[in-house]
Amino acid sequence: MDWLERISEEYGRVVHPPLVLILCISGSLGHLVSIATLSSMMNPTNAFLISMSCSQLALCANFLYSTFFKWASDELCYPFFFSYYMTKTMHVSVTLSVLVHMAGVFHVVALSIIRYFSLSALANIHSSQQWFTFQKFRISLTIIFVSVAIIGIPLHFTSEVVMVEENEGCARRHPALRNATAFQLQFSSFPHLQTLNFWLFNLCSKIIPSVILCLMTFMILAKLKRIQQLSSRFTSVERDKQYQRTTKMILIIMFIFIIVELPQGLLAVAATVTELQLIVALGDFNEMITLLTSCVIFALFCLMNGKIRSAFKEAPCFRWLERWTKNAMKYRMGRTVARDKLLDYSITAEKTVDTSNNYAVL
Repeated sequence: MDWLERISEEYGRVVHPPLVLILCISGSLGHLVSIATLSSMMNPTNAFLISMSCSQLALCANFLYSTFFKWASDELCYPFFFSYYMTKTMHVSVTLSVLVHMAGVFHVVALSIIRYFSLSALANIHSSQQWFTFQKFRISLTIIFVSVAIIGIPLHFTSEVVMVEENEGCARRHPALRNATAFQLQFSSFPHLQTLNFWLFNLCSKIIPSVILCLMTFMILAKLKRIQQLSSRFTSVERDKQYQRTTKMILIIMFIFIIVELPQGLLAVAATVTELQLIVALGDFNEMITLLTSCVIFALFCLMNGKIRSAFKEAPCFRWLERWTKNAMKYRMGRTVARDKLLDYSITAEKTVDTSNNYAVL
């Protein structure tokens, strides 16, 4: 496994920081557009999607800060980032990353359950009211964030800020930093607490949600098939199409979370019962996949919602890019037309050349 550790170390040093920067910025901008657009089409389902986008936005922003902190402290070796207060902000950032990650996963699980009951109500020909209301929306958010807070309390104590004689990596590269007191983030000195939090995090945010999402996927597909069989009884065919389009988007989001979270949870469990430590070697890669998932969710919103696509196109940067492209095309077309006219004139002149003996043909 030494080769994997070397590749992972090189990836974390060279590729990971700029890639995370691109994903964080693009994901943050995308979710801001989604939140602004969905806010103009407020209903209980869109309100829930806004809450999920807020969780993904917080995830991107937090990853951006933690990546910047690691780069400034480990690569640039700025002594300012070795202070207690800056290290404490990193401690808070680590806890926040766990909380917003769990909040995002719990949103997807709740979204699958909500969609199933909404489809069940839709399949009832005697029902004309939507099942998911603003009251159920508030109850769902309360359950999600209370659960995240309860699970996140012990996770906060997994790591702690400790004082060391020097930052070994920076002191090795910069002799001036030798014997300079620094603060670092380390795992807690209580091994049982580490084991408890490790299992708590991987079970509650990866394995159990993935199993629930797998079950809900089959249940939603069965319910969707039932609705298609009863589609002729609907009073509004357009409503049926809208429900199916939204349901397909939710199913894709569920599937993405399953293929991302379940392997990570299984690898984490394997690391505790065997000597296979892939989850440690793939730490930076897992972070990148998590951020990529956040960007994919925004892309799905764009594919399934024309208003979000229109709002994204109306962003100032894209409007400027569109104007610049049009001006460049006009300039190139103008040069092409001028060149074609000159070519036509040359061909015409060549055809009208007098080839009599009175003139020399060059």
